[in-house]
Amino acid sequence: MKKIAGFVYDHAKLVIVFVILLNLVSLASFFRFNLDADFLSFFSEGNPKADEYHALNEKYDSGEMISLLIESDASLLEQQSLLDIYDLEQSVSGIEGVTLVQTFIPTTMPSAAGTQSIDASVIENNYQAVSTFIADKYFMTGQFLNEDHTSAIVAVNLAVDADSEQIIEALKDLSATGPVSFSLAGNPVIKDTIWSYLVTILLILPPCALILVFLVFFFILRNIRLTILSIIPAGFAALWTFGTIFWSGRELNLLTVLTPLFILVMGSAYGLHYVSHFLDNMGRHKDRRELTVDTLSMVGKPIFLATITTMAGFGSLVWTDIIPMRSMGIFVTIGIAYAGFIALFFLPAVVSRLKLPEKPNRSSSTWLNTLVLKASGYRWPVIIVFAVIIVVSAVAIPGLTVDSDQLAYFKENSEIRQTSAKIEKDFGSAVPLTAEIAAPLGQAAITDAAYAGRVLTLEREMEQLPGVKSVFSPFDMISAINYMMTGQSTYPTSPQVIQTMLSQVGSGDLSSWVSSDGIKVVIKTASLSSDDIATIESFVDQHDEFTIVTGMPVLSSELNKMVVRSQFQSLGLAMVLIFIMLWISLRKITAALSGIVPIAITIVAILGMLSLTDFNLNMMTANLSAIAIGVGVDYSIHLLSSVYYYRSRGSGKQESITEALTSVSRPVLANAFGLAIGFSAMFFSPLRIHIQAASVMWVAMVVSSMAALLLVPQFYGRKRQKAPMDRDKSRPASA
Repeated sequence: MKKIAGFVYDHAKLVIVFVILLNLVSLASFFRFNLDADFLSFFSEGNPKADEYHALNEKYDSGEMISLLIESDASLLEQQSLLDIYDLEQSVSGIEGVTLVQTFIPTTMPSAAGTQSIDASVIENNYQAVSTFIADKYFMTGQFLNEDHTSAIVAVNLAVDADSEQIIEALKDLSATGPVSFSLAGNPVIKDTIWSYLVTILLILPPCALILVFLVFFFILRNIRLTILSIIPAGFAALWTFGTIFWSGRELNLLTVLTPLFILVMGSAYGLHYVSHFLDNMGRHKDRRELTVDTLSMVGKPIFLATITTMAGFGSLVWTDIIPMRSMGIFVTIGIAYAGFIALFFLPAVVSRLKLPEKPNRSSSTWLNTLVLKASGYRWPVIIVFAVIIVVSAVAIPGLTVDSDQLAYFKENSEIRQTSAKIEKDFGSAVPLTAEIAAPLGQAAITDAAYAGRVLTLEREMEQLPGVKSVFSPFDMISAINYMMTGQSTYPTSPQVIQTMLSQVGSGDLSSWVSSDGIKVVIKTASLSSDDIATIESFVDQHDEFTIVTGMPVLSSELNKMVVRSQFQSLGLAMVLIFIMLWISLRKITAALSGIVPIAITIVAILGMLSLTDFNLNMMTANLSAIAIGVGVDYSIHLLSSVYYYRSRGSGKQESITEALTSVSRPVLANAFGLAIGFSAMFFSPLRIHIQAASVMWVAMVVSSMAALLLVPQFYGRKRQKAPMDRDKSRPASA
């Protein structure tokens, strides 16, 4: 570190110019800015479940579906309501990319002459007949109109390659200006909502985090210029990371949009440690070069170790199969490396050239250092407190659930979640499952009454499964038409009669249901869990008539499994990497083991907190559990490095621990609570998943910092001191 410090001081201008140039290059990358809110982008190419979903949609030329929820105080079967909804149906049908619009208003109805097409004039001139037919006889009424006729949905099917964003904007305009007001639900709406939230998050959360960290650091340093300097490495690192993302052609997603937040909050620790120790050493050195060399000699190694261990925490996510987690792991790892580089090179270069206060105010450190030193001396109470944390968390962890449902990302009072809940209650989920029944004869299979009977029996059996509200296929359609026309609830046996019924449905409507070797089945669900999905998949596997079941709920369940697998992989890998790094760097296996203990306790505490608060293990919380390892170990590193630093200067065992605690207590606690308070910006996020993330980081920072300062000294035979501050009056207090 002495050589690096000498280089930095002697070539300060060169280092500063180099950093400025990289800032300009990074700023230039923002013209490539873009966001990705597509749930399907979570899956890597070749994922079997994702491939099945795409294949089935392409086979039946059916894209995603948007549900429009219409609510009224009066009956929607009143004449004006029927006219308004018919007009809405026609307007939606005219939007580019919409392939099919379905409502409770039929296209035809029986008449004395056979069948009669229904349009606005028929509703006006023959309203009573139309209303009675819909209420009493139309076989699709229950699919789109609730029992008291005050709530209805309009199902809007999109083309496979449709621009859902433009369609949603057109629908919002119709709702605002048309005769019928409605709210939207469905996967495209979820994607559009997340996209708008990501913009809000990007514009609000990083600045809020920066302000919160600034306030905490200012309380510690009591100097605006020094506080700004301590945050500079993190700020520049976040900018460079944006440059890396955008110049590489990547987009920001649900997780990587938080990249600047993580780098700003966590990377600021490096600047704080350097600036605070630089101020500590000012009283010992008059020469700025010696001051720079001595400061880097003391904190350079801890900063470097903290950088690579934090990188290891994020880097462990690189091997996950979940694309956003992998991207976040890559880019935050790079960003932390940038922050460490800037803290070790650019910050010393700048600080060495600035005029600083001769007598920095450290009075606020006395009580904090005294408190930590006294607390660390109570060996058994400290051990008992952390033992209680472990036991309580261990008892709670078995109740932890995994949930990757997209709707769980939103707050319960959000419009998208409330609309989806209302639709699910009356009509089944707005994001249904889709299955396929094998039909080697294609459309001809519909005229086979025996085959139809077997399929209908299977469908009714499936409706008895937990989480399944209704199952619908062309066979149900023919059965319903037969009942409507004859009053018989059986499937027609005459192929000619069935063909006549099919002609009433229309070839355009039927093409999205029947292929050359299969027939599509739509499964509406309610309160569907991962266990329910597993039961449905097992049912499909046990019956040869079914070839596949897929849909967004299946993909969410698959993501659950990937999250759990990723959790174990990333936690195990991060722990191993960090232990090896500590062992190599400190060259003592006991020090490496003692440094790992606070992190193990922190992980247990995080998982316990998630269970006790009814939060879930999901992409975000699984991410942070692994990340907390790399971040939280920093505090053990700073303490252990300081212990061995003072021992190298001739201090004894107990004296080195006291001096180390005196030196690092305030910067460690300032950093821990600075990070926790900085991450509190996520409490302002419109997404519930980010609120869970903020809670995880509070637990991680508090438990890991307290364990490092109070528990690690116990491994070194920490004894209670009568007057801990008297032993180091000759040394200046740490900033």
